[in-house]
Amino acid sequence: MGKNLALETLVKKKEQLEARIQNIKAKEAAQYRKDETRRKILVGSYILDKHDKAGTLDTLFIELDKFLFKPYDRELFGLEPQKSEQAIIDSEKCADL
Repeated sequence: MGKNLALETLVKKKEQLEARIQNIKAKEAAQYRKDETRRKILVGSYILDKHDKAGTLDTLFIELDKFLFKPYDRELFGLEPQKSEQAIIDSEKCADL
């Protein structure tokens, strides 16, 4: 019976350690995502500032027009929907008539 108790104790400790490991991994992953988001914000801020000071924002928006595909992202920068997107919007408008 003593062996069973020792085994149960070890199994319980193992489960606790595994839970702690998962918790630490989750925190590290969350911190990585936060850091990655912050890096993107800072790089974006730098690029916007650089183009603004150089008077080349138009060039940046031409590049963004080629890079951005999601309707929400394009709308955020005041870009027109892409041609395939525009066809969908136009067909929806026709359906409403």
